[in-house]
Formats: sequence, structure tokens, C-alpha cells
Amino acid sequence: MPKPSLRLAVLAGATIPTPLPPDLTSRLLSVRVRENDQDRSVFTLTFDAGRSGPLAVRDTPVLRAPLEPFARVTVVLTFGALPRVLIDGVITALELVPGAPSGTAVLTVTGEDVSYLLDRVEVDAEHPALDDFAQVTKILGPYAARRILPMITPPKDMDPPLPIERIPTQNGTDLAHLRELARRHGYVCYAIPGPAVGVSALYWGPPVRAGAPQPALSVDLGADTNVRSMRFRTDALAPLLVEGDLQDPRTGVQLPLNTVGSSRQPLASLPLWARHQGDIRRRRRARDSGTGTIGAFARGQAQVDHSADAVVAEGEADGARYGTVLRPRELVGVRGAGWSHDGLWYVRQVEHELAPGSYTQRFTLARDGHGSTVPVVPP
Repeated sequence: MPKPSLRLAVLAGATIPTPLPPDLTSRLLSVRVRENDQDRSVFTLTFDAGRSGPLAVRDTPVLRAPLEPFARVTVVLTFGALPRVLIDGVITALELVPGAPSGTAVLTVTGEDVSYLLDRVEVDAEHPALDDFAQVTKILGPYAARRILPMITPPKDMDPPLPIERIPTQNGTDLAHLRELARRHGYVCYAIPGPAVGVSALYWGPPVRAGAPQPALSVDLGADTNVRSMRFRTDALAPLLVEGDLQDPRTGVQLPLNTVGSSRQPLASLPLWARHQGDIRRRRRARDSGTGTIGAFARGQAQVDHSADAVVAEGEADGARYGTVLRPRELVGVRGAGWSHDGLWYVRQVEHELAPGSYTQRFTLARDGHGSTVPVVPP
């Protein structure tokens, strides 16, 4: 590893993850973990599968427990004395490439985070008299036994359905239904690993775009630089507005729905949607049916909020110089890129790649425009 203070631990087990045996740990060649704010996190472990010695005459020693399909795997990265759970997941595939005269045998173990456990069985169910928040609470309750704890935030627009008017239904997996409910409110739904080994939280709530940012990504700052490369892209066609007419199902009254911009706390002092309000050409019609007026307005605003991030930054950081684990779905500071691109950013995706002597973090950031909203970005 790049520094003596940086340590990697891999744990696996059929139910409770435990540290890999020393002979397996010594064969670990690389670890790759990709996290993002839209899909499940995935991991890849690569092992030397060479056969040598009397114990390997029959088969390669890496093809044995605990590296089995559907085993629970936890990867922990420790900087100094602070352990961070990088991934808590389930093995979904194994690939063995036998050795050849010109190469080394390799076993590749891949898997997904524990939200996979919510996405295995499709169900048809009814949730009478339960609003979206109550449905989420009901669905997540049984998963506590699998060490997946709920972390949910009530939406601002509570619209309890009257059974004589409509009965909410679920036609799909628990995860698919939770994500559909989240989309209606501009929320997100994903698994957060840790903080304890073998435990995760299932977050259902608004994107985390407030609070203390993670340590800054520093570019072109001499000895303080921890970013190897970085580029910025502005998509002027990203922002959209939703407009149309709605009919209240209870009163029959026609109501206009006209959004004017994002309701999220801005991360840029000059949001693109505000600077070019008259030039936004993507205007979607409101076509919600079978729901109340409150829910229809919330869904329209959620579409606008989701489209507001028109500026994207992509880059690669030296994990050892950065000094901690950069996490997606949170804020991070950027400094050294100039006023237009310095400031706070929302982290969309991070790909961690670890191998002996190196730790690389490839990231994707996003925000709504240009210009910093903070006078100083702390290191």
C-alpha cells in the first residue's frame, strides 16, 4: 500500500463476514469498488489462483469457502486508526482464468451491495391507506434481520390515499418500488455500508446537499495537490421545466402547474437554470393521473430538481495523498481550479482501485452552475 498507515482488510462469510485466512489474503492482487448515487455499488476482488505445493494438487486453493456465491463480503480501508467500510455486499459471480505458460492464474470475484437482497423477488401487493413514507417503513422492516437498517426521511408533501379513491399497489421487487416512490419526491434510495462490519443502512430521502463537506480535492496547488487530473463539462440542455394543467380528482377543478426552477439549495452562485431561464427549451408537459394535486405538483418539481445539475466534473485523485475515502452522495470541496469551478460539489460517483503500492479514486461531481458559494474552501 502507498503508506504504512493505509491498511486494507477483506472479510467474507455465509452469514457473518470474518477476515479472510492469511493464505487467501496473501493472494489478493487488487480491489475495485464503484459507488454512485443512482445504481447499486459493485465490487471486484482479484486473486492469484496459481497452484503450487502439495495442497494445490487437486484444485486451486482460492476456490473454497468463504469465497462462494451469495457470501456476504465487507471491504474495510483504514487510514491511521480510522476504519472505513468501503463496501458491504454479496458475491454474485466468480471467474477463473487458469494459468498459462505466459501468464498467472487469476480468480475474479464480483458482487453487488446489499440492496441486491431487496431486488430478488417480484411481488404484487396492495398498501391500502398508506402514503409513500408509510409504505417505505413497512417494506424495510423485515430487512433488519439481514442487518440492513432503515434510514428514511418523511417527504414534505404527505398525501395519504383514501381507500375509497385509490389503493397504492406494488408490482415489482421491493427495491424497484422503493426507488419509484423516491423518484416521485425527488428523493434517492441506496445502501450505505457500515459503520460496523457486516451492517448497512438503506437510505431513502433527499440527496445530501448540505452539511460539512468532505476534505477538499486540490488541483494545481503544488505540494497540496491531491488530484492527478480533472476536467469540467457544462451541459446547457440539462435543465428542464414542467408545465401543464391538472384536474383535482376530488373537486374536478383545473389547476395550472408551472415550475420556475430548482428548489434545491444551490451549490453555485450562478446556477445555469437561473441565468438562462428564458433559454430553457426542454419543457415537459404534466401528465400525472390517478394521484392527488399535491402529489402531481411534487412529481413535477422533482423532475426539475433532478435536471438542475448542468455542470459535471470528472477526475482522478491519489488516494494516499487525499488521505481518506471519498464517498459519493455527499458534498466535497474543490480548490485550485479557479472561481468558476472552485467551491462545493455533489459527488455522484467514485471508483476506488487498490493494488499493492497504489490507491486511485476516480470521481464524478456535479452542481447547478458556476461560481463558488463559499469564500474559502477548507483543505
